[in-house]
Amino acid sequence: MTISRAPTPDISPLTLKDTSGEAEAEGGPETFVRTDLYEERQTPESGIGAFATSLISSGTRIFCEESIVMLPDYAGQLELHRMVKALPDDKQKMFWNLAASSKPGKAVAWIDLLRASCGDDESDTFNNLVEEYERAWSIYETNRFTCRSLDGASKSLGMFPMCARINHSCAPNVFHRYSPSINRLTIHALRDIQPGEELLTSYIDICHPTVIRRQLLKHWGFRCRCTACDSSDDEEDHRRRRIEDLFNKMANREKKRERNEAKWTEKDYERSFANVSKAIKLLEEEGMEETDTLGVVYAAAVKLGLKLRREEEAVEWAQKVVEIEVKCLGTDSKEYQTALQLLETAKSARQK
Repeated sequence: MTISRAPTPDISPLTLKDTSGEAEAEGGPETFVRTDLYEERQTPESGIGAFATSLISSGTRIFCEESIVMLPDYAGQLELHRMVKALPDDKQKMFWNLAASSKPGKAVAWIDLLRASCGDDESDTFNNLVEEYERAWSIYETNRFTCRSLDGASKSLGMFPMCARINHSCAPNVFHRYSPSINRLTIHALRDIQPGEELLTSYIDICHPTVIRRQLLKHWGFRCRCTACDSSDDEEDHRRRRIEDLFNKMANREKKRERNEAKWTEKDYERSFANVSKAIKLLEEEGMEETDTLGVVYAAAVKLGLKLRREEEAVEWAQKVVEIEVKCLGTDSKEYQTALQLLETAKSARQK
């Protein structure tokens, strides 16, 4: 049971190195999995999961995996099946062994295209062929990860079979993201993970309140039973609603600033900064101080702090961004490089 984002006419299969029309990093580090740190076990409700066998320190890179399938987000059943069939036998076996929890889609136009492309031999077993295509698509929808290009302009969906063993929690202890600078999906420990703990990532934005998270998770066909979802603490859910509301306010104010920055006063920046400060406080209260989300908010605090001539604090916040990106993504990520640039900007402003 694993990772995707929202569910997604005729293209050629694309390789991992050419998903955006631009050259990404050449090669990348070797695929590796720290099997010395975890083992796979059957779970009562979530299929196979990964469990720590020894202490995993915060920031440890546990997975660094290359995709076996990578398609644009607009690709369909025919493109997927063609790519899977082109895989080496061992990679095909990895694909077909993955869980399939999503239901067949309502779209049927692809079936007509498949029928038109079938020869006489395939037509005799056409229904079986359709079932195979539907199963492939269900596996793909259940286990695909969002993969963005270096500039963030284009999005593909990739299959990473080893990373796909990591189950979901709205209170995750690991963080996953595709890194275009190294052409790999990485998974890092968000905090120290004790032996026996299951490694859990989040398939969705965990800042949503419980009712919305449950709706989003229906795509994978399960009801989350994590500590955040089963909590009877109404205040906890209220905090997540407030966090979501603050993020919307922050985004709206940023749009206003971009449209009319020349007329923005110190008071306008103070209002924006107040929203950011509240978001940081709530994220920490909700136990999200170990996630990449907090890094994004601290980065916003740095930029606003510099506008408000709070250079010393801006440097401290920028250092926090660097620490968070190292922990969540590693020093070979574009996010880490961006964080370093932000820190240098803050330091330069402090020296003036």
